[in-house]
Amino acid sequence: MTQLDLNFTPKLSPQCQKLYDRLLQGPITNAEIRDELRLLEYRRRMKDLREKGIQTEKKPLGKGVYEYSIKGN
Repeated sequence: MTQLDLNFTPKLSPQCQKLYDRLLQGPITNAEIRDELRLLEYRRRMKDLREKGIQTEKKPLGKGVYEYSIKGN
């Protein structure tokens, strides 16, 4: 077994992978998650990411809008 054979990225569902890929580009609001990514259950997807060891941050922007990002990104 070589170093290249090891895969350290957690296996994500397609919706979680879509959200994770977008979060790697930078912060995203809950409205953008709904409108751009078409994910209605985004809170569940965020929980799934945290359960896989991906640390996220949630920042209130007011009027029910929140900004999500990957911690340290």
